[in-house]
Amino acid sequence: MGAAALRRVKAETSALSVKAKKGTRALGCLGFIGGLLTAFLSLLGMLNVLNPLGLLVEAYTFIFGVMLALLEAQNQCFPLSFFEYWARFITTLGGRGFFYLYVGSLIVAKWTLLSLGVGGYMIIVGVLFIAQSYRVSKELKEAEKELNRVEGETKKQTEGFRTKVKQAWEKYDPEGNGAIYTKKLGRLCKELGRPMDKEDLKEAKTKLDPDRLGEIDFEDFLRWWAKLSLAEP
Repeated sequence: MGAAALRRVKAETSALSVKAKKGTRALGCLGFIGGLLTAFLSLLGMLNVLNPLGLLVEAYTFIFGVMLALLEAQNQCFPLSFFEYWARFITTLGGRGFFYLYVGSLIVAKWTLLSLGVGGYMIIVGVLFIAQSYRVSKELKEAEKELNRVEGETKKQTEGFRTKVKQAWEKYDPEGNGAIYTKKLGRLCKELGRPMDKEDLKEAKTKLDPDRLGEIDFEDFLRWWAKLSLAEP
């Protein structure tokens, strides 16, 4: 498993990380509608409530409804870092689910036909959010495990590749100077299992010894050989 597999697993992990936070667009739309319904219902309630406690509950519920609608709009349409900073919990998928449950239960407590409908809707949306959060979190953990495994394998392969090249290199650099004569390049490539014809060898020498100093540095050769190996079909 090489660089391509590592990039694929990283991309999948990144996508799941975004999904674990934002959820799907469809679910976000459900939450946005729920927020608007909550705000609208509470606004109607404030016009009909005479006692201070009831008015306060309606005001809180209205604020929560507006916040929920804005949070879903933020996740799907435009950035609102203010809410990210002050309400980190409800910007996560699971956190928003619990918040929907809280708001929904407040609405249901009013015990009217309309409030039962809207509150029940909010509770259902909250349960859906929490369920998706749980599912995606499990997928994310598995993806992170896979990413760690692939990174570990890639690291081992990289270390093994360097060791193999270094062992062949040392035959032509017995003193360990970190450089070999350019004229030894052809034999080194053959030693590593890839003989080169005159044209390829000439091109390689131009890349590895552009100033024609007659020497090739090990690190330069290692990078060049790695690119050459990755380009092999």
